Amino acid sequence: MTLSNNQIKLINSLHSKKGRIDNNLFLVEGEKGIKELLDSSFQIEFVVLNNKEINSFLNFGETPIYYESESNVIKYSSLTTNEYGFAIVKSQMFSHNDFNFTSGYTVILDGVRDPGNLGTIIRICDWYGVNQIVCSSDTTEFYNPKVISASMGSFHRINFLYVDIPEFLNQFHDMPIIGASLEGENIHQYVFPSAGFIIFGNESEGIRNSVKDVLTAQVKIPNWGHAESLNVAISAGVILDNIRRQN
Repeated sequence: MTLSNNQIKLINSLHSKKGRIDNNLFLVEGEKGIKELLDSSFQIEFVVLNNKEINSFLNFGETPIYYESESNVIKYSSLTTNEYGFAIVKSQMFSHNDFNFTSGYTVILDGVRDPGNLGTIIRICDWYGVNQIVCSSDTTEFYNPKVISASMGSFHRINFLYVDIPEFLNQFHDMPIIGASLEGENIHQYVFPSAGFIIFGNESEGIRNSVKDVLTAQVKIPNWGHAESLNVAISAGVILDNIRRQN
């Protein structure tokens, strides 16, 4: 089967946030992401593969598969390096009922704008067994194709919410709320509680003051060199590693 003009229009619309929201769909691009989908609860609308994959043994069940030339796969994809194919997938929305905030850690992202950073943080959370992320309303969109690509398939194991962070955290007066900050206590000396919230801020400005007002503690990664700061995704990995080693 080959794609219809309406399907091509739909695919192109999913390159924009408005198109993804209006259609309640998003793109999963590349071999790794598509294979991860097969073990997920996501509903796949249809799949487009390079016609070189026509003898692929992947089992998509009754999901329609369209085979296109390599040049068309690249043309319709949002990623210039994607020659394998992509899937059109129904978005999942989560509510507070899908979360458990009293056990383990929840990562909170305050104004993380770079899609690559968000995707990498999703992957890091998946690595360290953190399966829920709460985002400020100005954090980049979870279903941005660059986020999905950078997550390397981990996106389907993470629940997420977009909230007003101070308002959200005001519900949890008895929970530790820890912020990553250059003004904080050395993570090698701080004793992390067994459960709580760990907050990472904007790439250039850190955690905003309105969020700092509700923190119960601040922690920092000690430096031995002269770099001004660490990338937020790297910081998330280092701090989550310390939390896991202690707990």
